[in-house]
Parts: sequence; structure tokens; C-alpha cells
Amino acid sequence: MRTPLLTLLLVLAATSGAAAQAGPVFHADIVIPDPVPTAPLAEWTNAAGRATMTLDAGGVTLRGWKYAGSNLHDPTVVFFNGNGMTLDRSDALYRALAAQGPTVVVFDYRGYGFSAGTPGVAAFQNDAVRIIDAVAGQSKSTPVVAYGFSLGTAMATYAAAQRPLAGLILAAPFPSARDEFPVFARLNGVPPQVAAAITLAPDAIEAFDEAGFVARSHAPLLVLHGAADEDVPIALGRAVFAAGAAQEKRFVELPGMHHNDAVTAPAALEALRSFTASLVRP
Repeated sequence: MRTPLLTLLLVLAATSGAAAQAGPVFHADIVIPDPVPTAPLAEWTNAAGRATMTLDAGGVTLRGWKYAGSNLHDPTVVFFNGNGMTLDRSDALYRALAAQGPTVVVFDYRGYGFSAGTPGVAAFQNDAVRIIDAVAGQSKSTPVVAYGFSLGTAMATYAAAQRPLAGLILAAPFPSARDEFPVFARLNGVPPQVAAAITLAPDAIEAFDEAGFVARSHAPLLVLHGAADEDVPIALGRAVFAAGAAQEKRFVELPGMHHNDAVTAPAALEALRSFTASLVRP
């Protein structure tokens, strides 16, 4: 899904080349799709193995689901969605994660799915810290792990830099906006001459400093990345892994796997199972 700014760049490039001459500026929120994916609130319900959750985020109601894990001794995993993902479309994924052992908590981003509010990457990151705090506060004896996929890695790494965690899992992460935004532009059809003139706004540089965030977290780290990922090349995931300050860290390359496979591939699920089990201390 293209954002309004990307559409404008394509129009300008096709007509006069003015976008390239003007040096378009990319802000962090350029990644937010238009329209933002939403879901009917009537579908936000309890179900077998799943309970509704709410969180007041500065006057904005965030809505989520909590999935019972298959191992009561495992930590709680707070999952941060990739861009365009919503709870109502991803129930099977969350159940697959919980089947590996951990309890799984996931909220729609503000303005997405069942959650209220206006979307924005900086707001997503602040909300991520609120969610971690709320989950940790519910049971101080249960370890909390942040797990981010794609765009969600910016939320998980930010939270890890702000709060001590029992673990951090990143699927298809990227070290910085400078590394990923040219790929993002190419995938959205921005001509090379326009992409070459793009300037990154300070808010984009700050929001997507994932290498900097993991350098400030000592939580055990697991990075999962598809070797055939074209959306976020695996070299970017390796750069994030290298920047991690954790003494205990593991990189799992998923041969032949593409971007969306980084969470669902059998090897990724097995790595999740092994990682969360390793965090349970006698």
C-alpha cells in the first residue's frame, strides 16, 4: 500500500522530475499505509485461548488480545506487528506463537485495527513502552520478552532501550532509516533519480535507529531473518545483530525464506520455542 507522499513523488517524477530537483524529505510516518487498516470493533472478542485487553495510552484506547501459552513456565512475549498487520487478520499467527510455549500479548497500533487514535511511529514507540510496563506490572514474577517483526522491530528495540527485558526477538530488522528507506522507496516504485535525492528528516533517523537501540539493551537477543528477504535484505539484519550489546545472542538465517516468512517459518517457530525456554531459570 502506497502512502500519499510516495504517490506524489511518483506523479512528480512522471511529469516534470520536480521531485528529484526538490529533494523530497522522508519523515518517519511515510511508512504508514493509506488507508490505515482498521477493523470492526464488534470483532474484538474473547475466544478459546484468547482474551481481550485494553490500555489507556494518554487518553487513547489501545485494544489487544492475550493468548494463553502452552507452557505456564515460559515468559510472556509482547509481539509488535509488521506494517499493515492488524489483530483481526493475524489471529492464526499469534496462536502459532503461543503454541511454542509463551503467553502472547499483542495490541493493534493506535489508529490501526481495533485501536483508537491517530497513527504515528513516534506514538507507536511510546505506546510500546506503555504496553511493556502494563504487562510487566500484571505479574512481576513473569519475565517479559519484546518481539518485533519488520516495522515492529522499531517498537521492540525502542522499548528494549527504555526498559530492562528478559529477552528481545527481532524478525527482519534493519539498523537505520538510511539503510532501509532506499529499499522501501524502490519497492514502492520511486524512480532511482528521485530516490537518490531523498533527504531523511530527523524524526525518521531518530525513530529507526535500531542499531543504536540494541546497543543500549543487554537483554538476550534472537534475530530471525529470511535469506531471500527482498523487503529488508538479510545484511541489514546481520548489522542489527552485530550492534547488539547482549552477551547472549543468536542469529538464525532462514534459507530460502522471504520477508513474511521470518515469523512463520518452522525454523523461526522452533527458534522462538528454544529461546523462550532458555529464559526460564530453575
